[in-house]
Amino acid sequence: MMFNAILAVLFALPLAFAWTHHHVEVGPNSQLIYDPPYISASVGDKVTFRFHQKNHTVTQTSFPAPCTPLFDGFNSGFNPVAADVTSNFPTATLTVLVDTPLWFSCQQTGHCAQGMVFAINAPDSGNTFDKFKASALATAATGGSHARAEMARRFPRAALVPKDLDQ
Repeated sequence: MMFNAILAVLFALPLAFAWTHHHVEVGPNSQLIYDPPYISASVGDKVTFRFHQKNHTVTQTSFPAPCTPLFDGFNSGFNPVAADVTSNFPTATLTVLVDTPLWFSCQQTGHCAQGMVFAINAPDSGNTFDKFKASALATAATGGSHARAEMARRFPRAALVPKDLDQ
């Protein structure tokens, strides 16, 4: 009886620690894309982003505001890569800690608004990857950020400028 229990635990251990290593290309062939644009990942999986030419980020955002970084979210920082670099690209690795959707974009000026977005565990219905990308593309009309547009709507410019700078 005890032997069977120990044997069951020994066979289950490798399964408990199994994880997948996903690879995502950031800006391959000078395109403003992540390749692949989305993945399905389990808790514990690793995602390695490999940065290509230009200067890109992988920055965690949210579905409602695809081009606005999340406070305390994952952020690779900028990874400049010269046009003549053909190997040894910089990388950043993320460990997936949740099974819910995770949304990302490139924070280089204009890249998100041109559709440079990425998702982990995007659902097949409702808040889909295609809707996330469409929302990012729509920010081009507002300067690339829903948050900036919302701030401008709520607080007219006059309210943001101090009236008396001498005080």
